[in-house]
Amino acid sequence: MSKTILLITHEETVASDYGYVASYLTELGHTVLHHEVLKATPEHDGFLEANTDFPSLEGIDSVIMFGSFTHAYNPNTRVWVELEIDFIRAVRERGTPYLGICFGAQLLAEVLGGRTIKAERMEVGMINFDTFEGCPTAPGPWFSWHNDIVELPEDVEVLARNEIAPQVFRAGNSLGVQFHPEVTTELMNEWLRVGGDELTGNFTAEEFRQEWDAKGKYAQAHGRELIDWFLTVEPVSV
Repeated sequence: MSKTILLITHEETVASDYGYVASYLTELGHTVLHHEVLKATPEHDGFLEANTDFPSLEGIDSVIMFGSFTHAYNPNTRVWVELEIDFIRAVRERGTPYLGICFGAQLLAEVLGGRTIKAERMEVGMINFDTFEGCPTAPGPWFSWHNDIVELPEDVEVLARNEIAPQVFRAGNSLGVQFHPEVTTELMNEWLRVGGDELTGNFTAEEFRQEWDAKGKYAQAHGRELIDWFLTVEPVSV
């Protein structure tokens, strides 16, 4: 059955922040809508004012929210982050399936009564983790780029974790993943261009690309499997 799926991204520049996800969903016969919270342009040095005028959820079958270079706890962006949290809360109250990726997962954690804190070190490169019963993802390899940790209430089901933090968690028909299943080579190179300074002391850009070249095709295959699973998640009657 064809679905209408809303993709919410941040900081789109040369490469789309949703990677291959939109094209994959379209190939499967679904309708894709896109909302950019922040949009950088060649004419503007930096990001424009956040667009939190989210589309109506009427007719939306699923929502996927992607990552961001900001942090959920950043006081400078907290005004619009709280509006995004309100939107996710409305998604859940409506019973619409939600998939949060990295930043999108961290905002889901807040909706569920948790929080995001800064990690002692970055988690970057291709990672693996331990999965538990019911986890809809492979244990890896996955592409990771963040320095945050989600802390979750006890009633939230943690489906995968490593020595650093939870990597997959679920509450009802909402799923959060801390890694990036959407990444393409183009998107990775764009992130290296925009935020490569964050990697200092962890990776060189060349080391990062070498890891991706070796394992990226497996991560993308796992990502498509995750999307296929998410498309089977049913809405909840409210």
